Amino acid sequence: MTSRRLEGFKVEISRARDLVGIGQSLSSITNGLVGGEDHFRSALVHAVAALDSYVHGVVLDRAMDILMGRLNVVAPSKVGLSFAAVGKIMAAGPPGSAAVEMSARTYVAERLGLETYQRPDDIGAALSMVGVPKIWSAAFPQDAHARKTALGVIVSRRNRIVHQCDLDPLSGNGATPIESSDSLEAISVIEGIVTEVDRHC
Repeated sequence: MTSRRLEGFKVEISRARDLVGIGQSLSSITNGLVGGEDHFRSALVHAVAALDSYVHGVVLDRAMDILMGRLNVVAPSKVGLSFAAVGKIMAAGPPGSAAVEMSARTYVAERLGLETYQRPDDIGAALSMVGVPKIWSAAFPQDAHARKTALGVIVSRRNRIVHQCDLDPLSGNGATPIESSDSLEAISVIEGIVTEVDRHC
């Protein structure tokens, strides 16, 4: 079973690859005078954003299916809506109506927007909350730890790029070097993870 979010992820991961291509072209047409490193960094960041967006979408869709009675989940599921939000959802219309679903989708999406789903354990917890338990061992029975470690390294680099301008913490002399191959490998790892995870969503 695949989610309806996979196609959107593919579009975004393709955009990440395009950023790498732009960086490579820029470096090529300027004979290396202008490097493509910032495009490579942007590509890595965009790939992680594509993953985060994908997981948010899957969690939202499954949460709505649970709320509207279309999906029966045995595991305890909670998203932490306020009483005021629940009251507004209940007042939106008759139970099961499109108005109730739209209201619920709005409040659940708003609540999920407070979370990030980039790190492996956060992804696992989010999917478990909506009835997809033990996603890492289910999707990667032979090498779950290696996949989680690879993703953790990518997310750590993304965080350094976003929060610290990718400055080299050891030398203090500018940004940590990055090659197009670094970004392409990160994109490939993320794409492989999402492709396998999606089979279980």
